[in-house]
Amino acid sequence: MKDKLLSPEALATHNPLQSTAENAMRLMQAGQWEDALACLAAQEPQEKLMAWALQQTLNHMTSHEQPVQQCASEIQQWLAERDDARRFRVFQLAEKLGFDTPVGALGLSLFWMDGSMTPAEFDAVYPETHLSRLMLLCALKLLSIEIAAEDPPLKGAQTLLAEWRAAQGGY
Repeated sequence: MKDKLLSPEALATHNPLQSTAENAMRLMQAGQWEDALACLAAQEPQEKLMAWALQQTLNHMTSHEQPVQQCASEIQQWLAERDDARRFRVFQLAEKLGFDTPVGALGLSLFWMDGSMTPAEFDAVYPETHLSRLMLLCALKLLSIEIAAEDPPLKGAQTLLAEWRAAQGGY
């Protein structure tokens, strides 16, 4: 999965003996914020990272609009109890929000994570296995940009990585 998300430069310096956080911190110190976030997206448990990213999105949002809240709630419910009808609802809500928003990107990531992309009455069509994590990475990048506001996205990514490390007990 790492080869689909990390740049060739980051792959060349990736140390399998180090934790995800250590590799991510090294990349962050080198100014490679996108690869640092890609480490998380490629290696951490996907549902756990998605739930955390959703919570961070809600924590950092300046506006709590109803469509965002509704989509976020559906994502949380799906993570608690997988349901295919809810997965399709999440997709529809995320599409309305736009996949270029953190919650919309998380919704598309969830949709691609499990199950067919076609309704039950059609032959099943499954996404490529890496696409869900790639869209989760997009959500993390979008969130970094929102957190950074007027600063470079690196600042937002630093905040996210620090918050992830703190949530994991500072490993």
